[in-house]
Amino acid sequence: MSSNSMPRLRLCVAAITRQRPVMLKQLLASWSACEMPPLTDVSFVVVENAAQPDCRDIVLGAAGGLNLDYRLEPSIGIPFARNRAVAHALETGADLVAFVDDDERVAKDWLVELVAEHRRSRALLIGGPVEAQPPAVPLSRWRKAIMRGVQQRFRHKAFVARRQNAAGRADRITVVTNNWLAHRDLFVVHRLRFDERDPMSGGSDAAFDHEVTRLGLTKSWADRAMVYETMPPSRLTFSYQFRRARDQSLASFTRKRRGGDRRAASLVPLLAYRLLATAATALAVPVRGGPGVLALARASGWSAGRILGLLGSRSRLYAKVTGE
Repeated sequence: MSSNSMPRLRLCVAAITRQRPVMLKQLLASWSACEMPPLTDVSFVVVENAAQPDCRDIVLGAAGGLNLDYRLEPSIGIPFARNRAVAHALETGADLVAFVDDDERVAKDWLVELVAEHRRSRALLIGGPVEAQPPAVPLSRWRKAIMRGVQQRFRHKAFVARRQNAAGRADRITVVTNNWLAHRDLFVVHRLRFDERDPMSGGSDAAFDHEVTRLGLTKSWADRAMVYETMPPSRLTFSYQFRRARDQSLASFTRKRRGGDRRAASLVPLLAYRLLATAATALAVPVRGGPGVLALARASGWSAGRILGLLGSRSRLYAKVTGE
């Protein structure tokens, strides 16, 4: 498509934040360094999910040459803040809404690649890769091993998504808001929003993606739209990775059971299989090293989450903030 025939677009780039001022500053700095896509009017918004505007001065002080807004969402819970960001984008007439997490940084050409993929594919929902990076502090041998496992896991997820997209099976990719672009039709025509029923559980972006797939709407993958997540030492422990996998598994199970997914009803045979697989993963740790340790933490966490789901528990994944 020639530039003369391309329509002009309005893009709103959003992040939600809570108690991470240092990481938020790094994200804002990466936004300031972004190249702007051609024929695209770009605005930015940060929604702080807090009772008081603790980060407002940080946001407004970083505006510089950016068209940057700040909004406060006092109802604590990620889907509340995400929906507030969507409402702001629609109010400003955005054709496209992008999300990235407040503990990430974006590549200089991130927006250029996202918008280019939208123009190429005309997909209503587009995801992109996230690369895990170590913190700028010395790590113990144990944390370095887990860091290697996290990096391998992130790269494998991006590789699988790239392969599925190339094979015309983008419907199999789970697109989440750590690197995310959506067309306004998802909100205006199809009336989708982030599910607010379990605001502390996490997974509302995965549930949103599930609805897009269920409705047969188009998805794609922008493999060169890079986002970088620096892993703080507090996340590079077996216990944190176990808890995160447990709560993600619990949130996923709750969503599936609420939606009448038959797989939730037939959990016991699957759980038995996964427990056997976890035992095999444990035996392979001496051979696999860091990736094996991470796989064991996540596999055992997945099983724990499913068991808690059967017992009626609810995830509290985001009740405690990690990072700075």
